Amino acid sequence: MICSRLYDDLSGLFGDMSIVTFMLLVLGLMLIVVEFFQPSYRFPTYCGSVLIALGIIVRMLSGGTLLMLFYMVFGCAAVLIAAHLIMLVTQKRPWLSHSLALKLKRSMQEDDDGYGYLLGREGVATTDIDGNGHMTIDDVNFFVSGDGFISKGSTVRVVHVAGDSIKVMGVYEDGE
Repeated sequence: MICSRLYDDLSGLFGDMSIVTFMLLVLGLMLIVVEFFQPSYRFPTYCGSVLIALGIIVRMLSGGTLLMLFYMVFGCAAVLIAAHLIMLVTQKRPWLSHSLALKLKRSMQEDDDGYGYLLGREGVATTDIDGNGHMTIDDVNFFVSGDGFISKGSTVRVVHVAGDSIKVMGVYEDGE
């Protein structure tokens, strides 16, 4: 009985949904998920949120019910939570590294400062760093922040570590 009611509600939600509403919701979700994996100063998150809101508004104006609103919000939240969990599992972190030699090297360098062993180390920016971004050191990816714009592929140096926060600056040659 509950399953048949749920089936009827969901078929009503998706059966009468226009292609415009569907595309707004999908594009909005895609933009937010892209921001999870490739941070770019929150612009995709804002655009994705607006597109999702527009999709929900269009669906509600075309004869949606309060229950349909709940299903749309719940569905979007479920997709975003799943994508975030996938991002957390797949992102390389030092404690997920499988290299025993790398773990041993880190354990000898760490002095209970978390990422303190990275201070002064240099790596490569794997994304554009404009506020936030990613860098790699010894094939391990780190989420970092920086004051200015640093382009992808540039050499960066860790200048400050506080807890899980890693701050970097670009390393420039004398001629640049």
